[in-house]
Amino acid sequence: MLTLMVLPAVIGLIIVARPNVAVSLTSLRGKWLIVLAAALQFVQAEGWWPEQVTESIERRVYAVLVVVIAIAFSWLNRSLWSRDTGRWALLLIPLGTASNSIPIAALGLMPYSIAGARVAGYSNEQLVTDAPGYIRLDDVSPLWTPLADLIPIPLLMKVLSIGDLFLITGLVLLVVASSRTQTVPNAVDDPVQSVRSST
Repeated sequence: MLTLMVLPAVIGLIIVARPNVAVSLTSLRGKWLIVLAAALQFVQAEGWWPEQVTESIERRVYAVLVVVIAIAFSWLNRSLWSRDTGRWALLLIPLGTASNSIPIAALGLMPYSIAGARVAGYSNEQLVTDAPGYIRLDDVSPLWTPLADLIPIPLLMKVLSIGDLFLITGLVLLVVASSRTQTVPNAVDDPVQSVRSST
């Protein structure tokens, strides 16, 4: 998850290619929610939950919490709704998060495609046992297929879900929208400079 959160930020910076991008990101509200999501994932990855709580319950609780965080973050930044990129970002971020969280909340595990994992670069020996937190798509109802990890990315040895793609796209658009929101008032604040630069 942390990889998926860093990647779109880098892509967004490349797309926007402006020196004030980092400054514009400080205008986002609820940045503490991003820190909270990262902290929850760290706790989940390190197994710092109480021993009485099973791993299945841990994953279910985490799945629900990240959806709440995504919705809260989008709500706090609803001022970006006035821009097309911002509107899509605020829709795709909670949609992608929910798409990934629903199977985990229901099954306690994320279903994945064995065929996709092989294309991504995993050997048969590596796929003898499932990675912690994952279950083979063949072992669950085919109804979960649209939300499962299906899309192989060989360069990264990852198998992404449609939710991952929604989330990555939403985060990229969030970076772009926040940057554009930051640059627009500058031209309005100094109309004389704006006229000069256009001549």
